[in-house]
Amino acid sequence: MLTDGTANIIEACKAKGVKRVSVVTSIGAGDSANQAPFAFKILMATVMRGIFEDKNRQEKLFIDGPGSDLEYCIVRPGGLKDEPPTGDIKIIDGEAGSIPRADVAAFCLDAVTVEDFPYVGKTPCLSTGVSGTSWTKKDVGGNTARRAMNEANQ
Repeated sequence: MLTDGTANIIEACKAKGVKRVSVVTSIGAGDSANQAPFAFKILMATVMRGIFEDKNRQEKLFIDGPGSDLEYCIVRPGGLKDEPPTGDIKIIDGEAGSIPRADVAAFCLDAVTVEDFPYVGKTPCLSTGVSGTSWTKKDVGGNTARRAMNEANQ
């Protein structure tokens, strides 16, 4: 399902001249399997195996497939939370924690709207409250989604 839908999106982007796309997969997809928490690794290898095989094929469409000529950012968030945005987004190399969906959305929106976004052509793993490289407004010169969410909450 993810692979087919993403292939259609890639085709539509090319047909309409869209150059940049952000796609959300998951911590544990692609080369980030070791960043998943232990209990999640068990799920990935058992009940979620088919889902992760699909996520891996989805990512390959960009990494070495028909979407490789697009400016892509494959976003791999840790556990998603239904909480207000924190603005504490970390690009991590180690085991993932969790992150509010709103923070992931802000990151994805900036990935496609900020001209010099530093993670184009990359697969950043996102988390909050754990060690890693902080990603903040100053790093990309904007943060359209977070600003809009803050204004809506006032």
